[in-house]
Amino acid sequence: MSKKQKRLKELFSSPPPRDFTWENLVAVMSSAGFSNHCDHGGSHYIFEHVNGYRVSMSKTHPGGILKAYQIKDAKEALIFVNEGPED
Repeated sequence: MSKKQKRLKELFSSPPPRDFTWENLVAVMSSAGFSNHCDHGGSHYIFEHVNGYRVSMSKTHPGGILKAYQIKDAKEALIFVNEGPED
């Protein structure tokens, strides 16, 4: 199983992970065709897929662990672009 598949499986696990990091999110989104940028040097990032789909998220501080709503938003975005765990 590749790192991408392991991260997707962890992200889509039930119950949702409580220790999924911002770095893992960026890696998963990047491997699914999303680019990310921060417009104003703050903590708000835009993930944009090659097909034009966009999702906005705030980078978590200080530990970098995602909140439950961020995991939900990331899963919705990945499902929208047909990326999910391959089970």
